[in-house]
Amino acid sequence: MSSDREKTHLRQSAKQNRSEGEEQLSLLQTITMEVAAASDLASALEVVLRDVCEKTGWILGHAWVPNQDGTALEFRSAWYCGDGELKPFRGVSEGLHFNPGVGLPGRVWKSKQPAWVENVTDDPNFPRSGAARTAGLKTGVAIPILSGGTVIAVLEFFMRESREQNERLLNVIASVANQLDLVRHGTRAEAEARERQFRILANSISQLAWMADGKGYIFWYNDRWYEYTGTTLEEMQGWGWQKVHHPDEVDRVVERIKIAFATGEPWDDTFPLRSKTGEYRWFLSRALPIFDADGKVSRWFGTNTDITEQRELEQALRASRDELERKVTDRTAELSRTNEILSSILSNMGDAVVVADKSGNFLVFNPAAERMFGKGAMHLPPAEWSQNYGLYLPDKTTPFPHDQLPITRSIRGEDVDNIEMFVRHEKAPHGLWTRITGRPLRDASGELLGGVVVCRNLTRVKEEEFFRAGQSRVLEMIAADAPLSQVLTELVLLMEAQAEGLRCSSLLLNRDGKHVRHGAAPNLPEAYVKVVDGSPIGPRNGSCGTAMFTHKPVIVEDVMTDPLWADYREFARICGLRACWSTPILSPQGEVLGSFAMYREEKRGPRPEEDRLTNIATHIAGIAIERQRQHEILRERDARISVAAESAELAFWVLYPEGHAWMSDKGRRIYGFDSNLPLTCDLILSRIHPDERAAVKAEYDRGCALQGTFESEHRLLLPYGKTRWVIMRGRCLQDDHGNLLETIGVTLDVSAQKQAALQVQVQREEMAHRNRVALMGEMTASFAHELNQPLTAIANNASAARRFLERGNIDVELLRELLQSMVADSQRAGEVMRGIRSLVRKEPSAHTLLNLNAIITDTVRLVSSDVLNRESVVTTELDLQLPQVQGTLVQIQQVLLNLIINALDAVEQLPPSERRVIISTRSDKGDVTEVSVRDFGIGLPKDRPDKVFEHFFSTKQKGMGMGLPIVRSIVEAHGGTIIAENAPDRGARMVVRLPAARGEVQKNKAAA
Repeated sequence: MSSDREKTHLRQSAKQNRSEGEEQLSLLQTITMEVAAASDLASALEVVLRDVCEKTGWILGHAWVPNQDGTALEFRSAWYCGDGELKPFRGVSEGLHFNPGVGLPGRVWKSKQPAWVENVTDDPNFPRSGAARTAGLKTGVAIPILSGGTVIAVLEFFMRESREQNERLLNVIASVANQLDLVRHGTRAEAEARERQFRILANSISQLAWMADGKGYIFWYNDRWYEYTGTTLEEMQGWGWQKVHHPDEVDRVVERIKIAFATGEPWDDTFPLRSKTGEYRWFLSRALPIFDADGKVSRWFGTNTDITEQRELEQALRASRDELERKVTDRTAELSRTNEILSSILSNMGDAVVVADKSGNFLVFNPAAERMFGKGAMHLPPAEWSQNYGLYLPDKTTPFPHDQLPITRSIRGEDVDNIEMFVRHEKAPHGLWTRITGRPLRDASGELLGGVVVCRNLTRVKEEEFFRAGQSRVLEMIAADAPLSQVLTELVLLMEAQAEGLRCSSLLLNRDGKHVRHGAAPNLPEAYVKVVDGSPIGPRNGSCGTAMFTHKPVIVEDVMTDPLWADYREFARICGLRACWSTPILSPQGEVLGSFAMYREEKRGPRPEEDRLTNIATHIAGIAIERQRQHEILRERDARISVAAESAELAFWVLYPEGHAWMSDKGRRIYGFDSNLPLTCDLILSRIHPDERAAVKAEYDRGCALQGTFESEHRLLLPYGKTRWVIMRGRCLQDDHGNLLETIGVTLDVSAQKQAALQVQVQREEMAHRNRVALMGEMTASFAHELNQPLTAIANNASAARRFLERGNIDVELLRELLQSMVADSQRAGEVMRGIRSLVRKEPSAHTLLNLNAIITDTVRLVSSDVLNRESVVTTELDLQLPQVQGTLVQIQQVLLNLIINALDAVEQLPPSERRVIISTRSDKGDVTEVSVRDFGIGLPKDRPDKVFEHFFSTKQKGMGMGLPIVRSIVEAHGGTIIAENAPDRGARMVVRLPAARGEVQKNKAAA
């Protein structure tokens, strides 16, 4: 099989050489005739330049001639087969002169030999290399024209391809150039020499050549003809050539060639010719007419090319092809059906499919690919694919490197997955996105054949991704508390980017609810924005004002005719606005916050996609505007709170679970913290007085664990040793799962109030002491009686014991009883003295747990003598479940003494049988203890019973009016209340209510 291919290649090469030789010989003949008809050298130069360029593939030819003094070559004429891109090169050439050896013409002038340059742009001795590079020229050749050994002209030719030196073509051009010398002389001898030269060249070719006159009479054959046919000129001249033609073909050939000779049209035919051995071989015969200066055929030149091997090969190939066609008919039909299915699939696929061989030639380029890349398959080198198809990296500006293109990589044998590419071309000026997957194509043996890529259009997906990213960016701006104007501007630009020619605006409803305020409209004319800003809303106030007024979307497809735009029509016309639809922006409560509008320059209503954009825009704008309003409300509230807090000397603070904390400036001053010091929860706790720190921490933990609030009054110990009294109140904030979020609270500096309270307490205790001393004066007889009884009993028992001892009659048991009585009486006397001493003595008012029932019993016993002296009766009705209270014993006794003495004074004028005082206690819901002292006297002032608590008011003639005021101050200092009221029948009643101790409250609730 390989040898067959080589034979085929050799035959084709031989055929090509024969064809080139035939064409070059024809060129030489044509130019020779035209040069002969030229009137001068300049005309002949133009003929040669033209024919060489048109017949041999050169696109540009120049002619250079020596100047008058023979020192340099100057430009004479040119011929162009290309476009206007070659004119700059000609302009450069026309302005140059070449000295011997300089440039391509100069070196040929000097050497008198042809020169062939494969790439003139790389030739150091080519002054026009820059211009050649611009024009895209590569190969250049120059030929000298000699006359008597002197160069009379230099011809140069150029082409855009880089081509190796072709000796045959070079010889043909040189032969043509040499014909120009004949133009200078024009003698018959020289013409004959030219004819001889032509015949010599014709004898050098491999074809059978012949020449005939204008009527078809053949008068010359080349040597190849005679060598093949074995004939002579005498046998073959004229129409004798018919003798070597096959009898079956000769009549047809004669008929056809006579028509060509008669019409002057070029002729070609195939027929067999007999060789000198008698063998017939097939030849391709061609004949060209040569015209004289009058345009008449003066001569015919023809060639016969042996095509026997080619013909045999074609017949063999035809037979082989027929056999192959018979063998693969069924397979071809099956493949045809498969191809039809595949073609249908490729044609109807939404994805673009491109297949290329390993040389980069496109084999498949389905319709989806043509739509995606803007054009079909083109025969381009891979390096030009990105430029011609508009392929870019994801940055949208950098051309995709051709060696990294997915199709290029798959052709190299790589697997390519999910490569994103941006495509932009004339049919898709805004560009589109595609995701590409590629695989190499291999045959059954694994040899690489090419590559295939499948491209999926991701434009909608990417646009939606970018749109969602834009929405996220706007929402992040809202979360970061960016200015509302920036948020709305970013939102408007985002919406405008989703549709070409769309302009948007966002307006806000003023706080008065009657006018609009500018929000954002980055692409609307400033003049229009100024007109709209501050305009009223109403039922006929454009799209936006009407939408805000009606709480409904308003669509105006033509603002030039819609009555809603009567007041704004002229501004819309000036600004080029033709359609506008607006949707109100609503809060979650349905309150109008503003409007979002879309504008178009053409008459129409919104499309579904624009409705979707409007819904998204109004939702996000509503969030932003509502958030700003809430911030404004919070700022106003914070401002009011700050003013109130500063006025009330309150300090704000926040404690976070992570351990850090925040505190207002006022708080930092109260706690003694520097303004720049980072705060922590432990640092704030360290400012609490060490004696109270644990209790405050426990109160905080208990409050947060139980009801979420806490309150504590305690001292702060500042760094410089000063003590400050504060009240701290706080609330623990938790999430839905009970996790602590933060603790917020306030601290009130009560040091001044505390100091004033201490002073008041000192004064109150001093007055209470004086009150007690005064009571002692009033109760001297009662106290003397109380002391006299135990002392008399002791004296009597001691006298009795002494008499028993003097008699000597000692009864031990009786003596023990006497001694025990004496001890008991002495203890009773001591208790009376201690009571008197405690009432008179100044002692610190320390609070302890007190049993009011026990205190009432002791106090009644203390005044029992006075009660007897007054011929009165004091009875008690005590609640045995009465909770204990927190208080100072001596102060509570003082309260009871004052109330009892006042009650005894109130009944003193009554008959002895009516002088009664009732003392009762009871528990109110377990958290309050109540003590009532009731008398049956004349009662209190009916208009104002509570007047008895005023200073210096008294119902007794000798009273000072200080007792009950002192009693009320003591009760209130214990967190209680006291009221005075008239009893229903007669007399007065004093009711004291004191809070039960905390432990007692919890115990009572647990018991309940």
